[in-house]
Amino acid sequence: MNHSILDGTPADGLADAGQGRALGHAAVRDWMSRPAIAVTPATDFGAMVAAITASRRGVLPVVSPDGKPLGVVAASDLLAAYDSSDGPLEITAQDLMTAPAITVSEDVTVAEAVRTARAESVHHLPVVDRDGRLSGLLSPIDLLEAFRADDDALRTVALAQALTPGSGVMPSSLHVRCERGHVVLAGRTRSRSDAAALCLRVAAIEGLTGVIDRLRWDVDDTDPGGASGKREPR
Repeated sequence: MNHSILDGTPADGLADAGQGRALGHAAVRDWMSRPAIAVTPATDFGAMVAAITASRRGVLPVVSPDGKPLGVVAASDLLAAYDSSDGPLEITAQDLMTAPAITVSEDVTVAEAVRTARAESVHHLPVVDRDGRLSGLLSPIDLLEAFRADDDALRTVALAQALTPGSGVMPSSLHVRCERGHVVLAGRTRSRSDAAALCLRVAAIEGLTGVIDRLRWDVDDTDPGGASGKREPR
């Protein structure tokens, strides 16, 4: 089994990255869609259809005259109403909305918003400002884009660490990827201690969840017997 951490941690194991910041630390305000297209309780069926198709988000916040969310109308609500009627629909947003609206503040983190959405079994979250007025809408796509950006940023920092002069990494062999805050390091270093040092540097990156070590080395310079420890090519 390939090892590179000096205490013998398996290469496919996880190196503890310390406390760091949780994935999804960015504020909701940085990722929400704005402006959020909203309707009032008195908005009729035709206007709701026009608004929801224009928003392309699948849900319409329903707001009070002062802009505070009261509830939401989903595309599925509109389709169900259309299917159950044989004539003109004399209904309003007040008749169809799910209330109260489950909202999040624009100051909370993306990770907190995900927990709220899961706890309340909703897919879209109206976002409110400090005065409780609608300021945006957070969709599943927005959340996924935020997490992907976190992973991309962590990968960039890890790659820079691996390519630092003196790291002992053979650049042509290097592969670095990041998924859900876990950085995977693969490639070849000159020595076992180079591989271990790189894993420790990457594990110290703020925001990292863990390091998966798949590095190989040419020389085991930690062998107390003085053996070269040169690894066979694969």
